[in-house]
Amino acid sequence: MEKTDYKILVVEDELLVATDIEESLTALGYTVQKTVDTGLGAIAEVERLLPDLILMDINLKGEMSGIEAAKQIIQTHDVPIIYLTANADLATINKAKVALPYGYIIKPFTDKDLQINIEIAIFKFQNDLKFKMESEQFATFFNLKDHDKNQIIVHSQNNTLEKVNIDQVYFIKGDQNETTIHLLDEEIKLNKDLDSTLSLFPIQQFIQINDEYYINKEKVFIVKYPEIIMSDKMTVISIDPRFRNSLSSINAQMDEIIDKD
Repeated sequence: MEKTDYKILVVEDELLVATDIEESLTALGYTVQKTVDTGLGAIAEVERLLPDLILMDINLKGEMSGIEAAKQIIQTHDVPIIYLTANADLATINKAKVALPYGYIIKPFTDKDLQINIEIAIFKFQNDLKFKMESEQFATFFNLKDHDKNQIIVHSQNNTLEKVNIDQVYFIKGDQNETTIHLLDEEIKLNKDLDSTLSLFPIQQFIQINDEYYINKEKVFIVKYPEIIMSDKMTVISIDPRFRNSLSSINAQMDEIIDKD
């Protein structure tokens, strides 16, 4: 996201200060979504349209302070808040910390101070939000109490968590630092090398047949050296002579049809 895409809500009850902030934000390339002068006004504006960031004066006129407004906003919305204040005393800072701000700017401040705080706040917020989303996905996807030992959770190239039933994996293919897990009608790509991916699977169930492929021995249709055919998918994979002996671990019924020639 470019900084010119950032919509910033300004919450400031001193007209001249608010005007200066608006001018600074515009000069820096940001968009001023709106300027309000009360905590209730800030809450109402957030409900109307969620900004990318809020610049919140701590000492606002009216019954609600900036800290109280911030507390209410973050209870229901994910949005980074930077406090603006002329007070740098420890008591004020301790009160402000409760609402978990992403920055704290002491008045008077320069355009550079404003820009640095905004960029750091949005960067940190985006990373925090990503972590939160992944954690929520993981919690939804993967409950330890209900976890089936025949399942694993992997982080795909699409930046999503995927639940994989091991028994439904036909084969695993590695290509340098990328690995693809092949299911019947789906492929899951990981930014992991083959060895790292294989460490997630039961070693007794997967057999290496060449430098790129590990197969699920329970999904083998037929072995006829130097090739192997996987059930259902009917995928034909070449067997490297170095790994021919490993095929002996396939069940007895399959061993009977291996061509020894």
